[in-house]
Amino acid sequence: MESETLKTFLESFSFFRILSALLLFFLTWGFLWGMRLLSEVLASKFVRYRLFISSAYPVLRLFVWIGAIAFAIFAIINPPFNTIIAISASAGLAIGLGAQDLIKNVISGILILMDRPFRVGDMIQVGDDYGEVRNIGLRSTRILTFDDSTITLPNSLVLGQAVANSNSGALDEMVVVEFHLPACTDVQLIKELAQEAAACSPYVYLKKPIAVMVDDRFERTFLTRLKIKAYVLDIRLERLFASDISERLKTELLRRGLMTEALVRGVAAGN
Repeated sequence: MESETLKTFLESFSFFRILSALLLFFLTWGFLWGMRLLSEVLASKFVRYRLFISSAYPVLRLFVWIGAIAFAIFAIINPPFNTIIAISASAGLAIGLGAQDLIKNVISGILILMDRPFRVGDMIQVGDDYGEVRNIGLRSTRILTFDDSTITLPNSLVLGQAVANSNSGALDEMVVVEFHLPACTDVQLIKELAQEAAACSPYVYLKKPIAVMVDDRFERTFLTRLKIKAYVLDIRLERLFASDISERLKTELLRRGLMTEALVRGVAAGN
């Protein structure tokens, strides 16, 4: 009886079957590598569909690996049921002793890919980190900040706190630009100039509305806060869009002499 069990075990984990499983994993890796390159080419060629193409690859990768592992176990190696139970028990013990964080991150990564609170290409805020999601792996999520720094966050950390998503899968997103001017500023004129500055930007997405909000606040003197809300064509142009609006509005205020006049009045009011 024992000799038959040993024989069955050796046949299941024979050199040929192990080699076949490794070959399957190598072909799977090569296939996914090619799919990743193809998705990058398609994303760069069809810019309007970049987020959809980029976000589809991590989900595809997950299902392909699950299918490859299942096929290798149940079709190629095909171990006896008792062997599967023994290996599962050993794996469970190993997980309990030393791989809890890894398993927690893997489970969190699967939940992120299934629930999709954010996708590859989205602009997200996780704690103090803000940037574009470049990769969602089983262990970690990588985001690229506007300072061109890549930040790697464990999936369990990402899933365990609030995540702000600026665009939720859309290519455009709202950009908010604030100006603080003295309270004596001509509000109606400033609102018109701000609206024009946003509408004339080459980065603006005009299919969505532009709004200019005004409120008052006190910081050593009374100030009028101007909040310009407009949508940018592409999330990667967010900072360029904000800078362009600020530059256009400031240039127009200086050209009309409104910036100098407002500042002088503000200093006088503060004194």
